[in-house]
Amino acid sequence: MNLNFKVLKSLAILAVKKTIWKSKLLFQRKVYISFGENCLTDNILDRHNLKSLTTAFSHGRSNIEYILQLEKANFEDFLNLGFLKYESVDGKSVPRLKKYTNIQNNYNELHMNGVEFTHHDVIKNSETRDKMHKRVVDLKKHLNKKEVYIFYHHRVCANSNFPLLLKHLNELKGIYSLNNKKTEIILFTQKIVNDNNRKLVYELTDNIHFFTFNTVNEWQGSNDDIFWAKCDEDLIKGMIDKVKTI
Repeated sequence: MNLNFKVLKSLAILAVKKTIWKSKLLFQRKVYISFGENCLTDNILDRHNLKSLTTAFSHGRSNIEYILQLEKANFEDFLNLGFLKYESVDGKSVPRLKKYTNIQNNYNELHMNGVEFTHHDVIKNSETRDKMHKRVVDLKKHLNKKEVYIFYHHRVCANSNFPLLLKHLNELKGIYSLNNKKTEIILFTQKIVNDNNRKLVYELTDNIHFFTFNTVNEWQGSNDDIFWAKCDEDLIKGMIDKVKTI
């Protein structure tokens, strides 16, 4: 009985939080969201109290070309079991969408295998599929006549074609500009340097807000401070402060 009460209490609290979130989003003029390429972007927005909602790309691995293909197809077959397949990453099986896989650019090798549901088993769990579907619906439902700020983290990759990356990001900007008052794309990436050259570089390039983090450590590995870029929190804050002025 006590356990059931705790469960009901937790569900009630969750329902209240969802109601508050929806009400807040309804009256929110500026919306800040993460479009990957991995979980880091969503984590940064959350810990700096900017996150407006969770997108279908917030907690997995993707790239801008996969995202564009899905957007243009209106997310057709995004959760179709016929196109989802388990593949191994560091000895762990993760679901990947294998329909939209055509790419022109180079990305970190972990982001070139199809959209990856790193933390959500959308193959075995129907409730998880429903949750992911709702994120797609919410993305379309709540981003209407807003000022939208889309954050996109391009992971370190030696052979990236940045003019092509900017071209693709501008395509995304065009899609979300159709129904919104304003759409801004914030691209951020890393350049690994020594201690003396550590800094944040900002430039507006082809209408994309481009932040380069000249940092000592690549944001990866088992050290959480490095993995979540907390070791460079001063530079992260510099980016967030700048974006708030845009």
